[in-house]
Amino acid sequence: MRYTTAVALVLAGACALPPPPPPSAEFLVSAGDQTYWVRSDNSGLRIRGSPLILARTGGRYYEVFVGEIDRSYPKALFSGERVFRRDLASGDSAIIYDDTTVVEMAHDYRRRHPRAPILGPDDDPEDDIDISAVGETDILNDRGPDVAREHRLSVERSDEHSEDDTTRAVIDIRDGKSVELDRMLRDSTVQEAAGEGGFSNRRWRHDGFDVISRYDSTHKQNALAMRDHRGREWTLGLVASSYVQIFWLDKPKIDARTRHALARAFNDATTYGERIQQVSRKKPMVKTPIRRAVGRQT
Repeated sequence: MRYTTAVALVLAGACALPPPPPPSAEFLVSAGDQTYWVRSDNSGLRIRGSPLILARTGGRYYEVFVGEIDRSYPKALFSGERVFRRDLASGDSAIIYDDTTVVEMAHDYRRRHPRAPILGPDDDPEDDIDISAVGETDILNDRGPDVAREHRLSVERSDEHSEDDTTRAVIDIRDGKSVELDRMLRDSTVQEAAGEGGFSNRRWRHDGFDVISRYDSTHKQNALAMRDHRGREWTLGLVASSYVQIFWLDKPKIDARTRHALARAFNDATTYGERIQQVSRKKPMVKTPIRRAVGRQT
């Protein structure tokens, strides 16, 4: 009987049907500083990732990124960061947040020291500088037309008077104006992209299947999967960000121009290297030490 049972199990395993193919779908997963392009059909799942911070509003897709400002002089260092948005279809870019404090401090220094030369990329400041102003801007998350940013400012002077300040705000990518958090929460397009549920468990409904997110306590990340209405699941992978959005590309189906713009943005972002905004892996701000010129003869 034991031998017969073992043979029956082997035969049953040999006759088992292969796992079913995933539902046909095409969508983007926006998760912090990463975006994933997911395609599925009878041949299986295909997922491509890119270090792209993606936003969508009014049916248009935008890349959100941070650019540096460096306006330094031999005895004064001014470094800041601006937030830009780029329309993927047109390629047009615009500043939606400017580091106005650092820019105004640099302009004021220029007015008071009109003969001071501006440092080039390969020039070093003097050992004893009068002021250092460093601003850093992080993109915390984006929802529809709104982007949450954090700005940190550190100012040090030779008279030992220093300043440190951190501010957070939500800005509209279309015009750079500040918006109330309540508006973001009431926006129906934002709610659709953000899904249903809390941070630990979320669901995005589609025709014939859902995309689900569960918190994985072992990896301390969110596990994403496709699940059909029969409860069968297909694993997509883990994402570190809790701010996940789903952009359906087949509901309605995107046009050829938008598809080309998205593909180009995915390709371009992979070549950015250190220039791309890395929300979760950005190095902490390093203050530039100021050496006081006490009793030094020139």
